[in-house]
Amino acid sequence: MRAVLVALAVMAGTAHADELKVGDRIAELDNATDAGGKPFKVKSIKGWRVLTFGASWCKPCAKELPAWDKIAPDYSGKVTFVAVDLDKAADDGKAFHKKLKISHMQRAYLDPDSASASKYGSDHMPTTVLADPEGVIRYVRGGFEKGDVDGEVKKMKEQLAKLVK
Repeated sequence: MRAVLVALAVMAGTAHADELKVGDRIAELDNATDAGGKPFKVKSIKGWRVLTFGASWCKPCAKELPAWDKIAPDYSGKVTFVAVDLDKAADDGKAFHKKLKISHMQRAYLDPDSASASKYGSDHMPTTVLADPEGVIRYVRGGFEKGDVDGEVKKMKEQLAKLVK
């Protein structure tokens, strides 16, 4: 029994070994497309970037995306907010963004089975990553308290105030 517990602990500790964390450089999204179907490149975005990863079937994502979309104009010219959808079919993601009326965020569509999706924590959504102008990750937030949207917005604004000058 003890050997099984040790093995499970080791596996749990290494399951996310390749996941990006604070201090890492952002990873490019392999084969991502924008809302028009053209290639989407994270590294082409200048300045601070907030990347949030979600999908149409993720209930907390349906709360998080409108919250970030609402505050995005407050940071115009300083921070670019990007909604990265991880639905298997990009059309499902596009319909999800349309239903949520996402209008202040750039949108990207990424295969959930891609190597870059796993780097950004695709197994626990939503995941939000804040990267500085040099591409270094300064903040990572996994999950979203759907019952406390105001609290989540407050936490994000605190991070942005602390980091974005």
